[in-house]
Amino acid sequence: MDFKAKFLKTSMLASLCLVSVQAVSLQAQNFGQGSPAMLNNQNVYNQYLQPVVTAIDYHTRMVYLFNYEEDKVITLDPRNLQGWPGDIPLQHTLILPGADKLYITSDNTDDHPAYIIALNVYGIDWDNNTVSLSVESVLQTEAPGTPAELPYVEQTNPKQPIPTWVTARATQIHGPTLLPFTDYAYFTKWTSDEVRVIDLKTSDFANVDPIIIPGYTEQTHGINFNKSGTIGLGTGYFFDNNVIDVYTVNRQTGALNPVKQVMLGDEKRYAAFTHFVYWLDERYALTASMQLDKTSLTPPSTNNIIPPSVWLIDAVDGTATQILNRTNTVNGPGVFRSASDLAVVGGKLYIAEEDSLDNTFARDGYISIFDLSDRTKPKFIKRLRPGHELPEGFAVAHTLSPTPDNRYLLLASWVSGYVIKIDTLTDTVAKVFGPSDGLVMPHGIYAAGGNR
Repeated sequence: MDFKAKFLKTSMLASLCLVSVQAVSLQAQNFGQGSPAMLNNQNVYNQYLQPVVTAIDYHTRMVYLFNYEEDKVITLDPRNLQGWPGDIPLQHTLILPGADKLYITSDNTDDHPAYIIALNVYGIDWDNNTVSLSVESVLQTEAPGTPAELPYVEQTNPKQPIPTWVTARATQIHGPTLLPFTDYAYFTKWTSDEVRVIDLKTSDFANVDPIIIPGYTEQTHGINFNKSGTIGLGTGYFFDNNVIDVYTVNRQTGALNPVKQVMLGDEKRYAAFTHFVYWLDERYALTASMQLDKTSLTPPSTNNIIPPSVWLIDAVDGTATQILNRTNTVNGPGVFRSASDLAVVGGKLYIAEEDSLDNTFARDGYISIFDLSDRTKPKFIKRLRPGHELPEGFAVAHTLSPTPDNRYLLLASWVSGYVIKIDTLTDTVAKVFGPSDGLVMPHGIYAAGGNR
């Protein structure tokens, strides 16, 4: 069966199993371990889709739960949970649609392994600022002290420095995604070449785990699947990684089959360093690039690097078309800063632009908005700016997470300590969660009901 035929083939739906174990009630005010009794506030928690967005804090190592309908946040200290593996640096979150299970990833240290940790969530009481949950499984993904396996890269021109955050020393587990209509979740070991696959029925590694495909899975920041779960696209989140990897999926086992790679440009002139892929439909997707100029990894045959830009990917034909160029002005109709994340809501393209790869790290951060009525020709609408639409001092717009109904868009900045709720009908800021709410360095934002 050829690739186009596989693309059209669909699979049977699979259901999730719930695991019942004893719960622990965490009081967000004092982070203490309370009564094991279940919470019974049915107004805010049941087995249906929940208005919950999760994140971790790089600095405090807390876990955040945001209610985007009621504009509330619960902060909890997971170190008070029985079975939590210690004081470990956290990285990403994934929460299931019913908010009944939460996964958290951690980096390794000299003393601790890198983990994927599964938590059962039994109830969330937003009025009393409490959540009832327990540790279900602690999965080791890397031994303590194991260094990152990133390509060695040096600066070769003044336009493209090599920031320290790109040259990580520890293992980092990024890019959590769900394979639609199955019991599989995927995490990518960005610092090396592994895709970790979790069986959601057991919260243990799937039989196909780990997936290592030479030439494909290195420096991947998530495998993003179309809505039918038939095609996955992997990013190239590193300097001079200029391809999007295309996979077909065995939906029974969770295995990935590499099909082709889509280059952003060509050997002479290309874009690179992609953080995320957003699917428009079953065949077409968008990605955005961050790299500004050449590095020591740039081949001698390459004339130049295409600066931050947006690309339309045809996953079936294996082509990529540049649809947005860079702009040098804040009100210009293009990409102003490195394009980290993107989303399409209500026919509009939203781009998270972060100042993270040049010589002036974190001076600002923006959200640019385009009319995408014609997906090949986005039309600039406006750009949300620090000190205007965004809070004063806002910097590094890193991650965008649409709510499942597309009513709101959540934006996270780990550098300046904000999670911003954007009203997608008016493109205005509807709520600011920030330092006054206890946020310090929020990262790894994930909306219940999303595939990422």
